[in-house]
Amino acid sequence: MAKSDSKHCRPVLIIPGFMSSGLAVQKSIHKSWEGKRLWLNISSAGFNSLHVGGALRKNEQLRSTRDLPAGDSFDQSSEEMHQEYVKQIECKSRWLWHIRLQPDMMREKEGVEVRPVPGTAGVDYLAPGALTETMSYVFGPVLKLLKAKGYTEGVDLDAAPYDWRIPPSVLESRDKYFTNTMKTIERLYSKSNNKRVVLLCHSMGCKTGHYLLNFALYQLGKTDGQAWIDRHIHSYVPVGAPHIGAQKTIRAIIDGDKMGLDVFLDKDEGLMLGRSLGSAPWLFPVESSDGLDSTMAPPQSPTETTLPQPLPIPTVILRHESSLQISIPAQKIDLKSFVHNRKRMPPTKLRLAIQIGNDVLLRTDFVPVTKEGRGRSSLHVNFNDGTWLIACPPTIQQTLKRFPYIQLHLEEPGSTGTAPKQHRGIFHIDILWAFRCLCCLIEWIFCCPCTVLWKLGCCVIRGAKKGADIGAALLGESRVIGHSSSVDWKKGLLKTNGDAEGGGTLYDICTNIQPTGDVRFGFFLAKAMPQTFNIKVKWESNKFTSAASTIVCHQRRKNVTNRNAHDKQKDILYNSCNKNVELLQMEGLKNAIHLLKETYGNDPLGPLSLSAWQPPPINKVIAIYGINLDTEIAGVYKRNPSVQMSSSGERQSVKQLFVLDKEATLNKNHSDTYVMEDGVIRETKKTPQKMIGGGIEQISGDGTVPYWSLQHCRAWRGKCDVKIHELDQAEHRAILNDKRFHKILLDLLEIMSE
Repeated sequence: MAKSDSKHCRPVLIIPGFMSSGLAVQKSIHKSWEGKRLWLNISSAGFNSLHVGGALRKNEQLRSTRDLPAGDSFDQSSEEMHQEYVKQIECKSRWLWHIRLQPDMMREKEGVEVRPVPGTAGVDYLAPGALTETMSYVFGPVLKLLKAKGYTEGVDLDAAPYDWRIPPSVLESRDKYFTNTMKTIERLYSKSNNKRVVLLCHSMGCKTGHYLLNFALYQLGKTDGQAWIDRHIHSYVPVGAPHIGAQKTIRAIIDGDKMGLDVFLDKDEGLMLGRSLGSAPWLFPVESSDGLDSTMAPPQSPTETTLPQPLPIPTVILRHESSLQISIPAQKIDLKSFVHNRKRMPPTKLRLAIQIGNDVLLRTDFVPVTKEGRGRSSLHVNFNDGTWLIACPPTIQQTLKRFPYIQLHLEEPGSTGTAPKQHRGIFHIDILWAFRCLCCLIEWIFCCPCTVLWKLGCCVIRGAKKGADIGAALLGESRVIGHSSSVDWKKGLLKTNGDAEGGGTLYDICTNIQPTGDVRFGFFLAKAMPQTFNIKVKWESNKFTSAASTIVCHQRRKNVTNRNAHDKQKDILYNSCNKNVELLQMEGLKNAIHLLKETYGNDPLGPLSLSAWQPPPINKVIAIYGINLDTEIAGVYKRNPSVQMSSSGERQSVKQLFVLDKEATLNKNHSDTYVMEDGVIRETKKTPQKMIGGGIEQISGDGTVPYWSLQHCRAWRGKCDVKIHELDQAEHRAILNDKRFHKILLDLLEIMSE
C-alpha cells in the first residue's frame, strides 16, 4: 500500500459546495449524451453560441417578421443560421431535460443517470481548459497549492464530490454517499500513516460535512461513532459556511436561478431549473426559535445557547395586496353578426381581450375560426375556459376604485387603423338601392376618365393598406371587431365579496358583445344581433396576517400630477412575512413544501437543525470566511400584475404569482445601513450586527452568505474548540484563491503536535 511522503502534513478531504461538483451523464435515452460532462461544460453540450441577444436569436426574430410566398426561401446565410439555431435549441432542451429533476425534486427522469465526476477532477474546475479555468475554478487553486507542498492525490489528498441537486437523505439512499465518504476517510487515514484527516468544506459542503459527522454517530451508534470521529478526523474546517442558511435561496426558488448562465438561459428556463432542485430547502434561512415550526427547530431547552439568533430583518417582505380572479367558462360565439357584410375575407382566428379599468388588459390566445356549413352565417369560434389572477389594492373598496368596470373586446390580427369595410351586395339590398344605382350610372357617364383614375388610385391605396395590415398582424397587432359595453360591477362584487373574510363567492357577469360600428343588413337595415358572453369574478384578500414593515416603503415617482396616480402610491404598504414557508404556500409550491416538511423534517439527522445550528460532534472547528461585502439579506415581493392559469387551476408554463418589487425603497432610518436594488436588500459593512457572545459591530457577509449565518459557529464555543478567521473583502468563491486563506490552511495542515 502506497504511503504519503508528506510526513509533516495532515491528509485532506475536500467537500465542495453547491454547484461545485462536476456532473456527468452516465445513462440516458439519448445515447449520444452518455459520457458527456453535464455541469458545467457548455461547449460539450452543444449550445455554446446560443447567447441571449446573440446573432442566432436576432436572425430568428428577423425571420419571424417576414412572410414569404410559397416556394420562396430566405438567403443562404440566414437559412444556415436558422439550422444552427434549431440544432442548439435542441441541445439546450436536452441539457435542461437531463439536469432538471422530476416534480418531487428528488428523482431523475426515467432512463437518466447523472452522477458526480469522481475524485479531485470533479472539484477543481467546472469547465476545464486553458481559457476557462480562471473563470470556473472551485478548488483548483487549493489543489495546486497542496500538490506543490508534496501532497499526493489518492494518498493524503482526495475529494468527495456529490450530486448537489438532491437532499442529503437521498444522497445516501441512492448513492451511498456518506457511507462511501467514511470509507474514503479511512483510506486516507491508513495511507497517511494513521494521521487524522482534515475535513475541508466550502459553502453547502459545510452543511454536507456537518451532516457526515452526525451520520457517523447514527450509523455506528453514539459511542462507537464518536470514537470513529475522534480517531479518524482531526478537524472540521467550514469555509464560507451557510450554517443556518442564506436568504438568496428563497429568491432562487421564487424568482428562478440561472446559476450564472444568464447568457444562455432565459427567465422561464432559470425558473424551471431553480424549482426542480431538491437541495434548495437545505439552504433556506433558519428562523429564530420562536417563529419556527417543528421542521426547522425541534423543541429545545430554554437554556440552549446554540439556537439561531433572530434574523436582523425579515427575509421576506410582501407588498400588502389582494387579488382578483377573472374566469371565463368555455363557450361559443356565433360570428354571423360580425362578418356578414364584410368586403374582405372573414377572419381565420380571433381572441378575446378583457379590459379591467384603465390599467389591465388580459388577452386569450388566438383561437381558429371554424365553419359548420356553407356561407358566412355558419362561422363561429369556440373559446376554452381560462382563469387570470390580477394584483389589486388591499381592500375591495380600493380595488373597485382602481378597477371601476370591466369590458370585453373581440379581436382579429391586423392593424388597429384599418377597420374592415362593409359592403351591400345583391343579397344585402336596402331601401336606397335604386337611388344608389342611379348615382353610380351618372358618375360613370359624366366623369368617366376621373372615375377610372380614382379607381386606380383606390386600388393602389387598398394594396398598401392590405400590406400594412399583413405586416401589423405578423408583428402581433390586432383589430377590434366586437366589444361589449362597460360593465359597472361594483354592486355585484360588494354583494358577493364585501362581507366575506378573505374573499367571497364567484360573481357571474353576463354581457353582450356587439359588432364594432353601426352594422346593419337586410331590406329594413336591421341592427346586428349581439352575442351573449359569460364571465366570473372573485375577489380575495391577503390570506396571511403579518406585521407592517418599517424597513421599506414605496418609491414615489416624481412629477406625478395625476390625482389617481397619487392615490395609488399612497395605498401601497408592506408587511413582514412571519415564516418563509408562507411565501411558498402563496406561490403554490406544494412540492417544495412537502419536501421541506416530509423529507427534511423527518430526517433523523436533522439537516435543518441537528446538522445545521447545533454543534458538530467534533473537538476542533476552524471557521474561515470573508466579511464586509454587500450581501443579500432579504427580498421585497409583490403580486405579479396578471398571471394566466390553466383550466385545472395550475399556472401555465412557469409564470410566477410573486415577483420582486422593484418599486420598493428603503425607509430613511435604514438607508444608511442597508442598500437596496431591484427589490433585493443587502447588508453592508455599515450594518449593525448583534454579535454572538455580546456586543454590536458594523459588519457584513461574504457577498453570498450573510454575516448572521457565517458567525453562528461562535455559538458552539464551550461545546467544542472553535477558532474563527475573518478575511476582509474575501468573496464567497474567490476566498478559495485568496493567499490569506492559503496561509491559514497550510498552518493548519502542518503537524506541530498531535
